[in-house]
Amino acid sequence: MKFEQLIKKISYISAKKQNDFEIKEISNNSKDCSHADTFAAIKGNVLDGHKYIEDAIKYGAKTIIHTEDIDYLDNINYIKVSDSRKITSEISNILADFPAKKMTLVGVTGTNGKTTTASLIYFLIKEIFGSATNIGTDGAFVNGQRIETPNTTPNIFFINKVLNESLEKNINRAVIEASSHGLDQNRLLGINFDYGVFTNLSAEHLDYHKTMDNYFSAKMKLFEVSKVKIANFDDPYGRKSKELFDDVITFGLNEGSDYRAYEVKKIEKTTHFKVKDQDFTINSIADYEVYNSLAAITCLNQMGVDLKEISENLIKFKGIPSRFQFIENDLGKNIVIDFAHTPVAFDSLFKTIPKDVKTYAVFGVNGDRNYEFRKSTGNVCAKNKVFAVLTTDDNKFDTYENITSDVISGIEEFHGEYIKIENRKEAIKWAIKNANKGDYIVTLGKGEERFLKHHGNEKTYYNEYETILEALREI
Repeated sequence: MKFEQLIKKISYISAKKQNDFEIKEISNNSKDCSHADTFAAIKGNVLDGHKYIEDAIKYGAKTIIHTEDIDYLDNINYIKVSDSRKITSEISNILADFPAKKMTLVGVTGTNGKTTTASLIYFLIKEIFGSATNIGTDGAFVNGQRIETPNTTPNIFFINKVLNESLEKNINRAVIEASSHGLDQNRLLGINFDYGVFTNLSAEHLDYHKTMDNYFSAKMKLFEVSKVKIANFDDPYGRKSKELFDDVITFGLNEGSDYRAYEVKKIEKTTHFKVKDQDFTINSIADYEVYNSLAAITCLNQMGVDLKEISENLIKFKGIPSRFQFIENDLGKNIVIDFAHTPVAFDSLFKTIPKDVKTYAVFGVNGDRNYEFRKSTGNVCAKNKVFAVLTTDDNKFDTYENITSDVISGIEEFHGEYIKIENRKEAIKWAIKNANKGDYIVTLGKGEERFLKHHGNEKTYYNEYETILEALREI
């Protein structure tokens, strides 16, 4: 697209044209400018893109989007705007020819359960309609083919690229995980959803959002752009969403929900329940999986799929890696990987485990969580009589000792048990060795992530599943 054509389609403060290069691709990463011709300088919470403008030009950028006053170089086009995040999303949608408008889209948001709910909806759409795309925490899946994603909600360039690839393969239904950061930072700007799903809300990311009201408002940006709105009515914030949007369709276990699960029974490693007189079975004993399933059942039924057909396909879903995933072993011990990383998620998981055995939880807490979050995590362990094996997660800019002392304050408040073992593999080994047959060892917080952040945001390779297998071999 010509420079003159583009600036007619966007709002800007000033524009300076100094070359005739066409604008074909935009990025906010200077290193991408070896193939992207336009660089957007975005001022974030940690990094300021304006500091990388020279690098972007060296890599090959011909047009610069900026918000601050900068020195202009010859032969480079410049567009000064008031909000570079917003304009970047607008330009990306224009260059990609708005692929979202050509698809049926489902957005899933909430503190816990986003990934499983989105993956389940994706699975059901694929089984029932034949093809689908899923973009989220565990990667982008274009009808089963995986593409690595940089964030839970990737930037708009990545999303548009994946959606266009999907359309090229005649896939016209997609599910997107919508994180509060992604919604607040306009990473989904210009994308309207046919179905928006809200799972729940609990304290997390308050280092970014500051208050729960801000956090909730960020989540509700999804409902503002969704035709059909679906929310967990058992969650206080789900009920609050119904107050804001009177057309919200609800699910839950309590009376008053539009889609209510009742006659819930656990049999071995399955859970059985009814919704609107239809029997459903899921391959999990985790209580929260009933809510994830209800969200998916509601969404698919709203798409026009009969409840019986949903039930016949739901039973085929075996879950996703690192969500209450049992690790086979010959020790007779229940070793489980789960991505749970908030106090509420911990509490839900601990309440799922049988009470006649001991539970060891191996976990750390991220360095960017506040004292109350860390203390609450310790409280939850102690209240559920779970033995906490305190180890490393993403320390980032904090220290293991500082993080752990905050968690311990919560454990000791309710006279809980704990041990400190900084090395994550050694912590896992200790828990496995000390557990008796039938006991549960749950490793929490990392899931399918392939890294640990020891120093700032620098990533060191780490794989929870591989580490557990190594620990079992060494034992």
